[in-house]
Amino acid sequence: MATRAWRIGWLPLGFLVGCSLPSGSIDVSLVNGAREVLTQAHERLPLREDELPVPEAKKPAGSVIVGELLAIFPGILVHGLGHYYAGDHATAGKLFRIGEFGYVLTAVGGGLGFAGYALDRNDQKGFAYSLYGTGGTIALAGVFYVFTAWIYDMLDTPRAVRTGGAPPPRSDFVEGLDLFK
Repeated sequence: MATRAWRIGWLPLGFLVGCSLPSGSIDVSLVNGAREVLTQAHERLPLREDELPVPEAKKPAGSVIVGELLAIFPGILVHGLGHYYAGDHATAGKLFRIGEFGYVLTAVGGGLGFAGYALDRNDQKGFAYSLYGTGGTIALAGVFYVFTAWIYDMLDTPRAVRTGGAPPPRSDFVEGLDLFK
């Protein structure tokens, strides 16, 4: 233990030794050169907000019709394809994860319903009915997530294509998507 403390005590001294100059004095030409570069960079920086460069508007990634068709037909299985086509990969990823979560909930609810059916066949009615109710509720929540992601992708894809993949404006629903980062 004493050896470890001794090594840790010498650690700051090792950093200080690395900071020493070989000639023992500061090279003034290096300091003046750095000062000149910083002065030139400061002169090039905009001082007022109206001097800031204006970012170019994003050009649309493609056709609104193609984006909508991608959001509708394969989008029922793979959510976020319309936004992915438009170039809004962040929203597409969130919609994809929402759809996955919905599919998982639907599968879990269906599994519980099937377990209830198996118990119902074995004359365990009380427990089977509770599994029916629980499984149905979970599956219904999953279907809600699946359809919410699909419908949002269909409704928001034209805006995403027209803006060139810009993220959607802030709203309560979009802020709720942040749960699925």
